[in-house]
Amino acid sequence: MKRIVTSVLGCALASPAFAVIELTDSLSLSGFGSTSWARSDNETLLMINRGFKDENCYDCDTTFGLQLDYYLSALRASVQVVKRPQDDWNDPALEWAYIGYEYNNFDFSVGRLRLPLFLASEYYYVGQAYMTARPPTEVYNSILGITAFNGAKVSWNHELTDEASLQLTPFFGIRDENEVEFDSTTDIKFTTNRMFGINMVISGDNYRWNAAFLDSNFDQKLTIDGIGPLPTTENQHIQMWSLGTEYEFGSAVVAAEAQTNDFSSSFYTSFGYHLGLFTPYAVYGAQFNDHEHLSGNSYTLGVDYDVLPNVSLNGEVQYFEARRGTGAFIDSPTDDNAMLYTIMLNFVF
Repeated sequence: MKRIVTSVLGCALASPAFAVIELTDSLSLSGFGSTSWARSDNETLLMINRGFKDENCYDCDTTFGLQLDYYLSALRASVQVVKRPQDDWNDPALEWAYIGYEYNNFDFSVGRLRLPLFLASEYYYVGQAYMTARPPTEVYNSILGITAFNGAKVSWNHELTDEASLQLTPFFGIRDENEVEFDSTTDIKFTTNRMFGINMVISGDNYRWNAAFLDSNFDQKLTIDGIGPLPTTENQHIQMWSLGTEYEFGSAVVAAEAQTNDFSSSFYTSFGYHLGLFTPYAVYGAQFNDHEHLSGNSYTLGVDYDVLPNVSLNGEVQYFEARRGTGAFIDSPTDDNAMLYTIMLNFVF
């Protein structure tokens, strides 16, 4: 997260004013990417969808996205394709593809959409918009990295005061499939039968609050190496609540976010301080199991350097601990703590 005024960078990618490639007066192309060197000192894989371990990794974080936007009066259409960290270059993900329409204070969208759950959801994968190298794993991997859904949403925008605005967004999802590499031996296929929820954002010149609720019914199928696919577990149910806030106090930026669902709870809190082009920061995160026991936590120290308005570098050190569970580890670790070192390059165009 950069300054709150510019932290909507990821959302701004949906505006032709930000894109450097204007194909026509109403059609624009924009993009973003991240790449890094990262290394853990633990042989057990760390962080789902990335899999750091005790060897140099130059592609664990690699992300590249392209976005095409079309505007015609109140009508718009947008498509975003992303090579996520867990994807091969020849198999990127369709993160969104929707048609939208604005009418008075309402904004209607239908198609494939971003799940509006967390502070950084709308610009997830746009590393240039973050203060840290990655969004804190405790919260942002709490639903295993699933970030999009098929369905519709309606946003109602209302000015509370001259300095504060409110946005309410109910959403509804239909059938969808997501595959997750849960650990080194287990893949999970989630088939969403239906989902619904609501997101609320209250924002001002120097702050933003985000709250969300999600209710989903899904089928789950495990595939285990050496065993093969197991019978599908049908009609699973999950509810999630999330709450987050970010504030600017002069050069200081503070943020905190938490979520709780039927299987786990987690939170993080962060602090950063702008010193010209440099922003040193510190983050603490924690995860709890369904019995509310601490299963893992992490401590992060880093610095963000704005090389150019559209290019940034992060240098970061993180310390992870596994407690009653695996914490941020993908498998059960033999050594229950790890240091993770990262140098990250982010850009947008």
